[in-house]
Amino acid sequence: MTGADEDIVVTGTSIRGVAPVGSNLMAVARQEIDQTSAQTVQQILRTAPAITGSGSTPQGGNAGNSFYAPTIHGLGSSSSNSTLVLVDGHRISPGSQQQQLTDPNIIPPIALERVEVLAEGASSTYGSDAVAGVVNFITRRNYDGAMATGQLGFGDGYRTYNAGLLWGTKWDTGSVMLAYNYSRRSALAFSDRDYLNRDHTAQGGTNFGSFFCSPAAIQPQGVSTIYLSPTSTTSIANTAANSPCQKVSTGDIFPREIRNNAMLKIRQGVGENLTVSLDAVYSRVTNKQNVPRGTLTATVFRTGAQANPFYVNPPGVLAGTAAGDRQQVRWDADELLGPGAYSFNNAVDYYADATFEYKIGSNFRITGLGLYGREDSYVGDQGRLCVSCANLALNGTTNAGGSLTQPSIPGTTTIVTSLPLTAANALDVWNGLAGNRTAAAVLARLTDNSTQSRWYYSIRQFRLGTDGTLFDLPGGAVKIAAGVEYVHYGLDINRTRPNNTGPSTSGSEFFKLNLSRNVKSFYGELLVPIIGPSNALPFVQSLDLSLSGRYDRYSGIGSTKNPHVALAWGVVDGLKLRGNYSRSFVAPQLTSVGDRSQGGLTSFSGYGASNTTLIVPISSFPLAAQIPGVTCTATTCTVGASVNGISLNGGPADPRPGKGISWSLGVDFLPRFLPGFRTSVTLFNNKLINQISGTSVSNAINSAALNSNLQFFPNGATQADITAVAGSFPQTSVIPSPIYYIVSVRQQNILNLNIQGLDASANYDIPTQNAGTFHLGGSITYFTKFDQNIKGGATFSVLNTTGFNNTFPSIKTQARGDLGWDIGNVSANVFVNYVGGYRNWSSATVLPLVSAGGIPTSGGDKVAGNATIDLNLAYNFKSGVLDGTQIFLDVTNVFDRDPRFYNSANGYDPYSGNVIGRVTTVGFRAKF
Repeated sequence: MTGADEDIVVTGTSIRGVAPVGSNLMAVARQEIDQTSAQTVQQILRTAPAITGSGSTPQGGNAGNSFYAPTIHGLGSSSSNSTLVLVDGHRISPGSQQQQLTDPNIIPPIALERVEVLAEGASSTYGSDAVAGVVNFITRRNYDGAMATGQLGFGDGYRTYNAGLLWGTKWDTGSVMLAYNYSRRSALAFSDRDYLNRDHTAQGGTNFGSFFCSPAAIQPQGVSTIYLSPTSTTSIANTAANSPCQKVSTGDIFPREIRNNAMLKIRQGVGENLTVSLDAVYSRVTNKQNVPRGTLTATVFRTGAQANPFYVNPPGVLAGTAAGDRQQVRWDADELLGPGAYSFNNAVDYYADATFEYKIGSNFRITGLGLYGREDSYVGDQGRLCVSCANLALNGTTNAGGSLTQPSIPGTTTIVTSLPLTAANALDVWNGLAGNRTAAAVLARLTDNSTQSRWYYSIRQFRLGTDGTLFDLPGGAVKIAAGVEYVHYGLDINRTRPNNTGPSTSGSEFFKLNLSRNVKSFYGELLVPIIGPSNALPFVQSLDLSLSGRYDRYSGIGSTKNPHVALAWGVVDGLKLRGNYSRSFVAPQLTSVGDRSQGGLTSFSGYGASNTTLIVPISSFPLAAQIPGVTCTATTCTVGASVNGISLNGGPADPRPGKGISWSLGVDFLPRFLPGFRTSVTLFNNKLINQISGTSVSNAINSAALNSNLQFFPNGATQADITAVAGSFPQTSVIPSPIYYIVSVRQQNILNLNIQGLDASANYDIPTQNAGTFHLGGSITYFTKFDQNIKGGATFSVLNTTGFNNTFPSIKTQARGDLGWDIGNVSANVFVNYVGGYRNWSSATVLPLVSAGGIPTSGGDKVAGNATIDLNLAYNFKSGVLDGTQIFLDVTNVFDRDPRFYNSANGYDPYSGNVIGRVTTVGFRAKF
């Protein structure tokens, strides 16, 4: 194969056959993958503490553990994900519908050779997104023979199934390999975990129950208290502590997932100098999650044109009074409508890439890549409560308040009613399932509710490069690499959802958007061995310098230049010091940029009514004191929820690339006096500058640079005032009158992070003469700083907390240790996974945050650290017909430890808590 197998590509450099100079390149090798029961790439990454969320549930779209892309060191996530995901050194199509991310799980795990994690800025080599670093999934270059794998996993209310096939063959000038993997992981129901109950008062937490019950809870007109049901003789205070409906929500905490992945690799040498290859991947994933039918709050009437024939007053509430003739009901539809609602998140991914390598003499080569990739993402839900249908059947209108003049479709004059209400078209929320009087036709309409969203991503990538040896110095060969690259991204969005006029089959709205982007780049890299074996000095056995840089120009965005410099110093045998400095960037996502010809219109652009409590400083917002109904002190004004406002959302008005600056210093130690021992320690520092992030109301109030996002209008905002802020964005809800404030929560280049910490690992292999080989190892990521500020505002630390920014965690300590023993045909490995204690800084803490000017300084709830143990036992056949076959038993979370309590609706932190519990897996790997 003309030497193709010798030139192994390594993450972080464009120069073949060398490791990236000055870098801490962490790897999860095939042997380590085989010591787990991982069914997906997502599960494999749980073994790397540098990957955010390594302690979280490795299934579904949990916070900090994206359904798609991994995140290094918690940097970015959301609309500024700063970790670049590659497969065999090239990009693949982005995907997802919440944020534009990349799903590496499309690769069959059986085809993986290793996963490399480069935790440093790498835009000088790869371009956008590599601020925190790169995760490169490297597949087997070839395989000779056949392999079959299979496994079954069992947990409490949870099952897994996995099967894989790998076949390959080699000949003198080429090879072919084919891999296939099937994976099925069941959903986990809320009801299967007691701690997911909504009332956490017994744990010292909060009651997160609700007044949404069946039969409905009732609040008569003009009464501040609530009757828990139509038969209640007394009412109770409308407070969270009294919330009566503690029943765990029906449905699943995460979805069932089925994956089918296939990969084909063909390589062929043509003559002495040319090698061509073709790689192709196809993946299909289907996720289905049972969900609650939904809840409803609505005003209903006993008399008049909108009278509901099923209306019931609680005992003691007299008909003919204001309280007896109108009431607000809070109702849960699950009992009456029964199970059947579900959401789905399906995707088809594929890519094909063709590459060539042509050798020029013995020193240089020319390489080329052409790639086309695509993801078709299909997301939606079926059977949830049609709220407009329920309102029509309760008060004859499509709105909860029962207004006969409020438009059904925002921004239009369309008004839909269903009057008069009779036993044939009304909804009964006053009786439970057994005695309910709602007609079958009405029940059918209540579940006629469907949303669908199809996103079609595509990528075309072309790269032409060269690398080789320029000349020799006393320290070694000076090597160079350079190239050009062109990438085209496309995104077509098609969305269908109910338009608030009744059943979705007869009333839906459609949204369509076509977006694209071109990227032109050139790059260069130089490796200079200053000192090597022939000119070594005392305590300077080697000294290597690496310089690289890249220029990228994005259509509609602008250009960036990003350098990288690194140095590696070999002090003595087994001791190396290293360091590097780089600048990187994150280009604004297409999903954020939107259609610039329509003011940046994107899928979430729009404006609607806002009724929330605002506490604003008078010095920043003097007009707030002039708003009717506002109460003020000498320094602040409280704008109550009864004051009407507008909230505007959308992508950034002027999107710019976010920047990154990173440096690291490290030491690698492989002492001669202790054979088999190796350790590595890296001090890293990363800054993210002006990353795109959503703007919260709190940001607008407390960050001086964002105060203009909140405007007050003492005389009421005119349509011209609204248009000046909203532009051509669509109206998403009915706008009340008058409007006294407008707040923009559009994304902006506002997020700044500055983090520092340590990545450390140590491994020791201890062979013995008669007792086999022992292995000790471990790795840890420990943050020493995690500061942030919003668009130049006050800088504050979120170190060792989660929940404050709602997009990424900043837990100080994550670690994984292992103890292994190989003897004869048997191997045993025990792993300890540890997440250190931290504080809950969410909005739901029992112990309130202590803040100054909206900036947290202390407080919040303590969350205890958690350690879980995994076990892997394997028997390897080394002779006979089963030679090369392995059978294994794998147990994750051996002692079935629950996630630590975290005061929230579900009672655990999705950033660090795994709700699956113990899973026992039996399986085999057979080679032929």
